[in-house]
Amino acid sequence: MLNAFGRRVLDTRWVPWTLLLVSLVGHVVVTLIGADPFRMIDLEVYVQGARHLTDGTLYDFLVPPFDLPFTYPPFSALLFTPIAWLPWWLARVIWQVASIAALAGIVWLSLRLLGIAPSGATRQRLRAGVVTGTALGIWLEPVRTTLNYGQINLFLVLVLLAGAVATKQVWAGVSVGLTAGIKLVPAIAGLYYLLRRQWTAVWVSAAVFLATAGLMLLVIPGETWRYFTALIFDPGRTGPVWSAINQSWRGALARLAGQEDVTTSYYLAALVSLVLAGAACAYALRAGDRAAAFLSIQFAGLLVSPISWSHHWVWILPAILWCLTGERRRSRPVVALGIAWIVATFSYLVPVLIAVQQSDYGPSRPLVLSLLGTVYPVLGLLTLAAIAWRCRRVGDRHGSPVRRAERGTRSP
Repeated sequence: MLNAFGRRVLDTRWVPWTLLLVSLVGHVVVTLIGADPFRMIDLEVYVQGARHLTDGTLYDFLVPPFDLPFTYPPFSALLFTPIAWLPWWLARVIWQVASIAALAGIVWLSLRLLGIAPSGATRQRLRAGVVTGTALGIWLEPVRTTLNYGQINLFLVLVLLAGAVATKQVWAGVSVGLTAGIKLVPAIAGLYYLLRRQWTAVWVSAAVFLATAGLMLLVIPGETWRYFTALIFDPGRTGPVWSAINQSWRGALARLAGQEDVTTSYYLAALVSLVLAGAACAYALRAGDRAAAFLSIQFAGLLVSPISWSHHWVWILPAILWCLTGERRRSRPVVALGIAWIVATFSYLVPVLIAVQQSDYGPSRPLVLSLLGTVYPVLGLLTLAAIAWRCRRVGDRHGSPVRRAERGTRSP
């Protein structure tokens, strides 16, 4: 019944666009009635980083009222220079519009990676799917928080997905190297190309990243050297590890332990996550599911990173699409996982926990709050397990695409 209803919506031209219009208007209205509408504090940090690029204080200035420092590699500050030239009101408008456009691009590229190609009778349904996905995606907690903060996450995901669907390995490598030069964590996408043995992509990604660092060594050698030799090893500089907004294993386990930080348990959880992600990626590649393989590596990065703020989890949107489209719909556990992600993100559980924390708690808190605060890491680990389980079954049943082709060419 739900599938039939979904197809009917996608086949109706006006429903998706109406839904998008209502969603956009709702986004503006909800933001305007807030206490500090369109504050976009993280975008202000980016802009201030560009303005402090060459004065020797790139990693020393603080942006009120939360005293936020600039924490990204120096190359990102260079990229934000054009935005720093704009009036603040105009920079925010452009950033909001571009972010929503990037969200639409993420939905489209995710569907392409899933093998839903824009051809023939599916073109209209694909267009409607992108519009509907964008309208609903705006209200996912990581996306909503990204828009509120003026974060860069949507653009990074867009570039990485563009590289994943590119036909040339060079562009795949550029996507990884460029995004890593902006925010480091996307560098983990290189493992996907490494496991696929796409050596050109691997070497190009490393070369592009080193080029971004080398360029900044020429522009601001002191601050660049300081970042890559000292600041990069201090996760607490970006904020408290134990805060509920940190949805990495390190943050979740610190809250469970009632401590400001943990090491041993975090390293064990990170190791388990990496092993499971590697297995999930390998099974997905064997089954010919590039989307699942790529998501496995991205989720590994979110889980093992010392800091994964809730708005870093915009990869949830492609994951939900993977769970609820194509052959995955025939698997009840995978569909249930997609529904669990929808409930977790549309319930805004993490912002609620942050609000409770700010009024009452530090690292230590009641066990129920600590357990609820593991929502993204736990579902992230379950996503890796679901990918491994589903793709192993598909691979065992049908074999890899290469093996299927071989069977098709053999004589009886």
